Amino acid sequence: MVVRLMLCDIAAIVDDTTLVSAEITMRKRQGYLRDLIGVAFLAILSFGFGLAVNYVRAQPLPLVYQSPEERLQGQLTRLINAPPFQVTDLQTMGLSEFRQLLQDESALILDARSGSVYREGHIPGALNLPRDDFAKDYRRLSSTLNAHKDKPIAVYCSGADCPDSKLVASALASLGFSQVRVFTGGWQAWTQAELPVAN
Repeated sequence: MVVRLMLCDIAAIVDDTTLVSAEITMRKRQGYLRDLIGVAFLAILSFGFGLAVNYVRAQPLPLVYQSPEERLQGQLTRLINAPPFQVTDLQTMGLSEFRQLLQDESALILDARSGSVYREGHIPGALNLPRDDFAKDYRRLSSTLNAHKDKPIAVYCSGADCPDSKLVASALASLGFSQVRVFTGGWQAWTQAELPVAN
């Protein structure tokens, strides 16, 4: 009988231990679940706060990754598509001043006409940076352009009525080029003066 009571006590102890163990396991699981819900809530709250801060920034970060080339293309496209009235503050020059600038070896001359027109004839030493595909050609000429950030740059196009030189010059000025000017007479004034032409 004593043995039977001892066995019953041992069985009760084992049952109590199993129940206590199961209860501890259940409490741990509830604790983990509560912690997981708390972490998820904080993550969602942080994400929402980050989006809100990004939205009110002067220059918000893109939510989808873009390569540096893609970002530059987007920025330049927005610059070039700006209305012409935003480019009225540019400095201009006439033919005689332009010819003097050509003597300065540190000056950069840019032809804003299309590539096909440029290949038909251009001012000697001029590089082609057309308005119609500005972003692509800006990347192509980036090393040369960056070397002239603080040096004289003259931009020309077909003539006084052509807005392309003003748009290209405005885009360069917006990108930090400090000495950009427009040769208003352009290709028309150059050829009428019967000055040398490069092909």
